Amino acid sequence: MAKLIPLKSKEPPPQFIKYASHIGRLAAFLQHHEHRNKDARDDNIIEVRRSDAEIAFHLGISMAALEQCFSELIRQNVIRLRGAYQIEILNSTRLSDFARLKP
Repeated sequence: MAKLIPLKSKEPPPQFIKYASHIGRLAAFLQHHEHRNKDARDDNIIEVRRSDAEIAFHLGISMAALEQCFSELIRQNVIRLRGAYQIEILNSTRLSDFARLKP
């Protein structure tokens, strides 16, 4: 007898829905830095010289929400955290898609 394989749900995870507008804000913020740093670097690594607390304050979201947003963008293979203040943009197109979620 063939084993049934459950279909993967097309629905985003619950935490994504909860933080969708926050993810959009973070994506727009990163996109802004990506465009600003485009002339200075050839690779897709951007430098954001702010602490997580400063980024959260700038975006008007909590630290917990910021952590969830970073986690979701990493899970979706959009970004990778490289080192202190460095973020690699793995997929600029997807980053733009997320940036459209901001209110």
